[in-house]
Amino acid sequence: MHISTEQLQSHNVDQDNIHSEPNTETIGSSSTPYIPEVGQQFNSHDEAGDAYMGYAGNIGFNVHMGSTKMNDHEMVGRRFLCSKQGYALSTDTANNVNERKHRRIRNSRSGCLAMIYISLDRSTRLWRVVNFIEDHNHPMVTPSKRRYLPVNRVITPLSRALFKSLNTSNISPSDQYCVAAQEAGGFDHMQYTPSDLSNMRCDDRCNIIQRDADLLNYFKKKDKIIGLLLLVY
Repeated sequence: MHISTEQLQSHNVDQDNIHSEPNTETIGSSSTPYIPEVGQQFNSHDEAGDAYMGYAGNIGFNVHMGSTKMNDHEMVGRRFLCSKQGYALSTDTANNVNERKHRRIRNSRSGCLAMIYISLDRSTRLWRVVNFIEDHNHPMVTPSKRRYLPVNRVITPLSRALFKSLNTSNISPSDQYCVAAQEAGGFDHMQYTPSDLSNMRCDDRCNIIQRDADLLNYFKKKDKIIGLLLLVY
């Protein structure tokens, strides 16, 4: 079939219009890697944050939370930034004689402007991407080191259950990590570091102590109430 020049040009214009329109598809059901686009929609701001952090982990940069916008005591806007956004404060303390010495930490911020901003559509209760800056002013983390990024380091509920079982059997933390690495297929496939495991154990101990303190306070209050009732009767 013969296609005229006018039809071909019209077809190309239509294709250009299709690609220039923002993506308004609700994210969450697709298994393909997420790439942010203005107009994308999410069911919640947590879902949008998880998607952007997954994108950051795949690309090779870390994320920290930016500002939030409130309206009538409800969050209606949220910003997620590259962790290298902004600049570190000056640490010149030469004239402060009595100031304690601090460990010198390398400045990792470079004023990067990469970010994503999402806004709540109150009519549909969906969160929409309204601004996305893709370009970074610094190199990305190499693929071999991306698993060390905080956005990629997570201890899953299944791993927590494994560690709880191993801890009950009096397995040392270092041996627990080796067992988890074997289950994951090797140390290169681990999604967390020994420090993450140590922090998890510390948090668990703090939670247990807090629960014990709450339980003790509960019984103390209960004893006072029983004592007052005995005095009344």
